[in-house]
Amino acid sequence: MNIGENLWHDIVEKLKEEFSETTVGLWFGSATIGSLDGDSVTIVAEDDFKKSIIEKKYLPVLERMFEELLGFKVEVRVDSATGDSDARSEERLFVTSAPPARPDPAAQEKPAAGPNLRSEYTFDNFVVGSSNQLAQAAAYAVAQHPAELYNPLFLFGPSGLGKTHLLFAIMNEVRKLHPNFNILYVTSEEFTNELIDALALRQNRNLAFKEKYRNVDMLLVDDVHFIAGKYSVQEEFFHTFNALYNEKKQIILTSDRPPRDISYLESRLQTRFESGLMADIQPPDTELRMAIIRKKAEEYKLSLSEDIVEYLAERLRGNVRRIEGGVKKLRAMQFFEGKKITLDLARAAIADFVPEEEPEHNKIEKTLDKVCDRYNISRETILGKKRSSNVVLARHTCMYILREGLEKTYEEIGAVFSCDHTTVIGG
Repeated sequence: MNIGENLWHDIVEKLKEEFSETTVGLWFGSATIGSLDGDSVTIVAEDDFKKSIIEKKYLPVLERMFEELLGFKVEVRVDSATGDSDARSEERLFVTSAPPARPDPAAQEKPAAGPNLRSEYTFDNFVVGSSNQLAQAAAYAVAQHPAELYNPLFLFGPSGLGKTHLLFAIMNEVRKLHPNFNILYVTSEEFTNELIDALALRQNRNLAFKEKYRNVDMLLVDDVHFIAGKYSVQEEFFHTFNALYNEKKQIILTSDRPPRDISYLESRLQTRFESGLMADIQPPDTELRMAIIRKKAEEYKLSLSEDIVEYLAERLRGNVRRIEGGVKKLRAMQFFEGKKITLDLARAAIADFVPEEEPEHNKIEKTLDKVCDRYNISRETILGKKRSSNVVLARHTCMYILREGLEKTYEEIGAVFSCDHTTVIGG
């Protein structure tokens, strides 16, 4: 199976996540990828009738899925394997109707497609390392024993590190173990907008809002820090939280920072968020980035040598989304250009993600020099063991810049200052 066939196979699998197998088999069962030309893809349908149906009903879906897999937008065109003219195609549409597909019982029971159906996010494809081990273990434990171990579960860390992946992994696992569970995933923005609509309209709409959120077995709220400062929203969320907690229903929250650091968050919510288990996710170190790249390459059926994996891991720092975007771009370039994956191709693929090719070591050296100049101390002093107030302030400033500005891990910062990563965390 070549890369084009692999790509179409992945598209078909994604279609099955949103439509029944009967539907996918009927319209896409004999379809193939015909050609690729820059930012366009041509799908070859079995005949003109199926071509017409795909064009009328499925083009936006196909374009979205291709973008998700390739990492950039493409225009999807549809051709017919029969080669009939447009006129004959239109004639057939007038005189022929598609045979009605028999209802698929499994499809009828399947809930509507939406954010709760991101089946690609599982515990199996979540790559675990020292920076996310506690969060992954806690999420898995909650999925196995909802409301029995950690309630609430509060996952926090910078954007793009896998918090949402773990939320969907929990939902997918719970669905297998407890098919009848009423599970609700929502972003804090969606919660806020629904509440505003409910309050602005008649009373029974507000009652429907409460019914929706307080009668679930598991509530998952993404980016809960966005409710900070919105006092009417916090009031409703407080009562929703209490109602679920008192009924022993599982609550899972994510944020980009721990509760104590969320400005304008009411203290009664802060204490409740902190009452269960809080687990942070930090940027992946080099070893974990390499593992993620290998995993993504396996998913996309790419063969990457170790030197290319190391090159990508060294430059695709920060968050997992950047890593995934880089690997997708590499796959797309190989796919469109038909070239063997080399270091030069990898360098070109991630150019948009890493515009600056300056070695990381140079960036650290420059940071040290600038901080030393600012505090009028020597390189030996800041890297030494002196604990005078001026030196400690300079050292902490440098550690902060390395952490927040250059996105270095605690272990990498510890290596610069010849200390353990726990010392860096403790400041």
